[in-house]
Amino acid sequence: MKGSQIPFKKNYILGTSIVLAALVLGLMAVCAVRTLKSFDNTVKVRGLCEKEVPADRVVWRINYGEKSNSLAELRTTVRQNNDVIVKHLRDAGFTEDEIKVGNASYEDRYSWASNPNQIPFRYNASQTVTVFTKNLDLVRKLQQTLETDLVNQNILASTWADYQYLGLNDIKPSMIAESLENARVAANEFAKNSHSRIGKMRTASQGYFEVEDLDENTPQVKKIRVVTTVEYYLR
Repeated sequence: MKGSQIPFKKNYILGTSIVLAALVLGLMAVCAVRTLKSFDNTVKVRGLCEKEVPADRVVWRINYGEKSNSLAELRTTVRQNNDVIVKHLRDAGFTEDEIKVGNASYEDRYSWASNPNQIPFRYNASQTVTVFTKNLDLVRKLQQTLETDLVNQNILASTWADYQYLGLNDIKPSMIAESLENARVAANEFAKNSHSRIGKMRTASQGYFEVEDLDENTPQVKKIRVVTTVEYYLR
C-alpha cells in the first residue's frame, strides 16, 4: 500500500502544479490583454496659440521706369533720378546704410520687335531703390507724399512696403509651451466627458509658424499662429 501511494502523491503534485501554472499564465494573459487594450485608448487634440506683434522692420521698394532712343542718355537719366530719390530719402531722415540702389535693368526693344519703326522708344530702363529700416513710422509718413513729390521732379514712381517681423525665434518657446498647455486642457475636457483620465503623452507634432498681416489695412501688425497636435493615452 505504501509503495503504491508514492506515485499517486507525485502525480497529484504534478497535476496540481500544472493546473496552478495554467491558472497563473491565464491571469497574466488577461492582464496583458487589458494592458494592451488600454494602450489603444487615446485621444488626439490640437492646441492653438496666437499672438499679435508689431512689425520690427520694413523693406520699402521704390520702382520707376524710363525710356529713350539713346542708351547713353537713358543711363544718365537713371543716375540723375537715383540721386534725386536718395537725396529725398536722406533729407527725410533715412541713413545711407538704410538705402540701397539696385542695378538698373535695360532692354533693347528692337531686339524682339517685328517692326521697329512702330516703337517710339528703343530702350527701356527699370530701376529700384530699396530702403531697409526699423523706422516704420517714417516710412508710413513718407508713403503718403513720396510719389507726388517725385512726380513734381519728373519721376513717375510706384512704391511698395513689406512689413516684417524678425523676432520670431525669441517668442517660439513660449508659444509652443502655450499651445501644448491648450492641447492638454482640451484633452482633459474630453477625458472628463468620457469618464476617463489622460495619461502620458503618446505623440506630439508641432505645426509651422504662420506670420500674416493682421488685415489688409494693418500690415504693420503681424498675427503669429502655431498649432501643436498631441496624442494622449486614456486610462
